Amino acid sequence: MANAPLPSEGAGADEAHVDPVEGMMPSDAIQKILLSTPARFTDEFRHPDLLVTHAWPPLYRGRRDWMRHQDSPIGRTAMILVFRTEPARKAPGVVVPNYENAGDFVAAALSVLFGKRFDAHGPIEMSGRYGVPDMTRFAAPVDPALPFNAGRPRVDYPVPLRLAEVRRISGLLLDPASDSGELAIFHGAAAFYRRALQAVEDDPEMAYLHLITAGEILSAATPFDEARHLDDDVRGVLATLRGLDHGDRLARILLARLHGIKRRFVDTITDLVDDGFFERTEAVERYAGFRREDFARRIKASYDLRSQHVHTGYEFGHWVRSDRHGAEIQLGNPVVPDKDMAKVLKWAPLVAGLERVIRYAILTLGVRRLAVRLDDLSTGGDAEAAAPV
Repeated sequence: MANAPLPSEGAGADEAHVDPVEGMMPSDAIQKILLSTPARFTDEFRHPDLLVTHAWPPLYRGRRDWMRHQDSPIGRTAMILVFRTEPARKAPGVVVPNYENAGDFVAAALSVLFGKRFDAHGPIEMSGRYGVPDMTRFAAPVDPALPFNAGRPRVDYPVPLRLAEVRRISGLLLDPASDSGELAIFHGAAAFYRRALQAVEDDPEMAYLHLITAGEILSAATPFDEARHLDDDVRGVLATLRGLDHGDRLARILLARLHGIKRRFVDTITDLVDDGFFERTEAVERYAGFRREDFARRIKASYDLRSQHVHTGYEFGHWVRSDRHGAEIQLGNPVVPDKDMAKVLKWAPLVAGLERVIRYAILTLGVRRLAVRLDDLSTGGDAEAAAPV
């Protein structure tokens, strides 16, 4: 390469105007972003407009350590997300486009599909420029026993850990600007689900709040029904208002502010979680998993826990933290000074249980109303084989 010939002085006019370096510069129509996950993946996903493939450490320095640390707290599968865009129009005043958020967008969708934590580290090539990814998370240890870090499929919707399985949601990635409001709901809920997975080990309280937010976004897919989503007392107040002069207008104002948010949340989640969900668990002991008979009460308590925190500032993260046994529900009676909070904590799912519920609900929405293709998978797997040890 050092002895490559330089253009001769006698080169033709056309050759003189060709920049010999141009072919080595990154394309402004091909974007490349570094992603990673603590779980071990194989294979790759190929499409004319989208590629998800592996990235590797240097062959002679680092490859041996990289492989040795797989399935350890600092093990990672690194991958490159490559996608096509329209070439940038080069003119004075035209802003160079930035597609960095596509990394977060795709990482969120992959997190839901596989039930694994995915991180986006930034571009290596973008809009005709080279980039320097943020590699700090590669040095941050995680617990490889937790189901969203472990190198095995989840018990619900057990998508194999092969990047080729991205085909199951390719329609949601390749046409993100389609008309579907439900597509926006899917991606919005997926974004908060992914944030929860990133926060859960260091800040279980924030992870819990992110999961509740994801559930609230899902509830936007459930049309408001006054008879279903308001309790008897509130419906009685509305009936009284409507009997007054100008009461209809007052009732409409009040109704616009109510909209039965908590009931919609509970109804949406319980509708998206079918009976098969309760036949499986990722908890070591089955009695630490969900049961259909008190499921709605537990989902209601999860929303109440968020409300109690917002209104009182009461910290609850240590009560809902994940453990290596994978318990999904509280197994005892929390002893706290506030009796109302004690009751809520007793029934609210632990973060491990709520995480499993929200992923299941997002994917079920995708299967029922969008182009998520999971029909050839059983929703469950071998719970005993998949449970952490």
